[in-house]
Amino acid sequence: MLPSFFTQLLARLLRPRTKTGGRWGGVRLPGGLFAQTRCARHIDATARRVAAMGVKITRLSQRLHAGSVPGLVDADRSLRRMLDELKEELSTMRRDLARWHSRECRGQAGKRLEAAIARLNRVNADTHAAADQLLRLIDEYDAVQT
Repeated sequence: MLPSFFTQLLARLLRPRTKTGGRWGGVRLPGGLFAQTRCARHIDATARRVAAMGVKITRLSQRLHAGSVPGLVDADRSLRRMLDELKEELSTMRRDLARWHSRECRGQAGKRLEAAIARLNRVNADTHAAADQLLRLIDEYDAVQT
């Protein structure tokens, strides 16, 4: 991919100079294409970070299922608070993303951006479900340990 300076220069060169069509018969790059691509990359990076949290949550769930955690898992309830905050943050992220999508894109965007948004929503939902399951497991595990 070209650096942003070159993509903007290319977009300026391909922009028609007159209303009748310009040099290349009206060929013009979409104005929001580069912005949408940049947003899609940021959304994909966020999805990767959220997925990494989901993997860590799943690993801890597997350790609890195996019974390999000695004693109480969350005696001071700090892990439960963090998981609740994570779930709240994931819900807020999905809500804000939907609001941004409807405001900025008017509900329609390019395929790349739509795919990135769908991927992030899917990862958020999976991570939210994994956090819920881990909270239930912690409650059950700690109840058995006491």
